Amino acid sequence: MLYLVVTLILVLLSIVLFLPRFQPMTDRYSLGFNFFLTLIATLVGVLLAISITNFDSERREKEDMIKLLHASISSIETCHDYSEELLEFSGSLKKGSAEFHQFFDKNPLPYPSYLDTVLAQNIISKNMSQQTLADFNEILINLKRGKDVNGALYIQLLNEVKSILSAEISYQQGDLSLQQLQVKLGDIKRRSLSQVNLLGTPQ
Repeated sequence: MLYLVVTLILVLLSIVLFLPRFQPMTDRYSLGFNFFLTLIATLVGVLLAISITNFDSERREKEDMIKLLHASISSIETCHDYSEELLEFSGSLKKGSAEFHQFFDKNPLPYPSYLDTVLAQNIISKNMSQQTLADFNEILINLKRGKDVNGALYIQLLNEVKSILSAEISYQQGDLSLQQLQVKLGDIKRRSLSQVNLLGTPQ
């Protein structure tokens, strides 16, 4: 953005020098004037090239981040489906039996560790919206705690983080404004909290 502003200022300065009131001066110092215009043209070209390069770099970073977020959602879905299968099977066991109590010790609910790897990427901390980044950090902590406490709650948290990342993808793709993203994240958190309040029993 700064490069574009500087370029615009230089172009406007060149236009001003062509005004009739400056004609005597430009005629008198034609050699210096031509050199100045050549210098401005060179600077404008360089600044435009830098602006285009920066824009292209930012675009590629955004595309790479969206790919990481899609991969994260795939990891979440895998853990979600497997966790549901484990909970469904545990429901077929006789409650109170040794097999029931030992089931999750031998078959812990899977944690999407790929999310930790994604969060550690510089491209995420640099480009992800501030609110999403804060919610993402918070829910990863809750996932690590919840998976050994309440299976149904854990699955709800997986749904929540999936919704958060899906909303961020929509924002990065331009489908949501920053304000719309913040509203959507607030709605996701309220819905999730409502579900959490209903899931207070241990697995």
